[in-house]
Amino acid sequence: MNNEFYEHKKSDAVKWIIVFVLIGVLFAGMIASLVMSAPDKTEESEGGVNVEAAANDFEATMHNTEFISLKMSAQAVTAADNSISKTITATVAPATAANKYVDWSVAWGDESNESDVTQYVTVTPTSNGSTVATVTCKQPFTGNIIVTVTTRENGYQASCVVTYVGMPTDIVLDTNIGQENGDYVVGIGVASTFNVSLTNPFGEVGAGYDDISCEVYGVGNLILGYMEHYNQSGKDVWYDASDETVSLDTIKDDLISVTYSNGVLTVNSIKSIESYYERSQRIDSGRTTAYFNKFRSFVDDCYFQVKITENNSGISKLIDVRFDDEVVTGVSVNATEMKF
Repeated sequence: MNNEFYEHKKSDAVKWIIVFVLIGVLFAGMIASLVMSAPDKTEESEGGVNVEAAANDFEATMHNTEFISLKMSAQAVTAADNSISKTITATVAPATAANKYVDWSVAWGDESNESDVTQYVTVTPTSNGSTVATVTCKQPFTGNIIVTVTTRENGYQASCVVTYVGMPTDIVLDTNIGQENGDYVVGIGVASTFNVSLTNPFGEVGAGYDDISCEVYGVGNLILGYMEHYNQSGKDVWYDASDETVSLDTIKDDLISVTYSNGVLTVNSIKSIESYYERSQRIDSGRTTAYFNKFRSFVDDCYFQVKITENNSGISKLIDVRFDDEVVTGVSVNATEMKF
């Protein structure tokens, strides 16, 4: 009886030992799995992707990571104190993260630079812990300045390298051409010139920003049609069924052209809108002149827009140009035949 009791107890002890061993193995596997799936912060900071941010004042290169990334706005804002600002936005991953609060800091890329970095560049969040901040350039500087964003949970980081390169922020035109209600008024059949220069709030535009191009657009609509002009009587006859509404932009090349060279924009006015026709021909042995797609009337207020662009920075300026309405656009006589 005692032997049976002893064997029974021994069997129970073996079973419990096996159970505890299996539990230990299970926990060890779970711990190993968690360690293998945990993110490696060292690899994050070294495996970032460089993303060039569009800029029109100071340049910024983003160094993003898997867990937090940055994006800077292309549009710059100039303040009354002549500082230049852009918006920078941090994106915390994953999108479902409960705590997306971050902190921002700014420092010299060269740690040996002992001058106060905030005299040149500052970063200001829109609110405490916000992922949106304003980066402000206060004056030109040399070297790199680093803007860093750090998540309050787990301390992940992404950075933005800011460099001053003297990008222009505005295009300035100097001309003696008169204006009416802000529009430049040019004569017809003449070349009108504008001196073009680039500027920024600091008065220091980089030498690399001199790739300027220009183009012109027609604004508004007008009606073209077929007309026959009887030379002997001076009578015009329109064929109404031929009327067609077209945009001024479709015929602009026959009316105006623009060129740019060595700092000078030239606007060449070719002929008035009212004198436009696609082609003409004499009929009835020259007694009649037929005009195809001839200007008949305006549908809208018609004028031209000239766009000047500095291509390296992407900044541009639009000006409105109108033809002088006091110039000659036609001629007629009070008699088309005379007899002596």
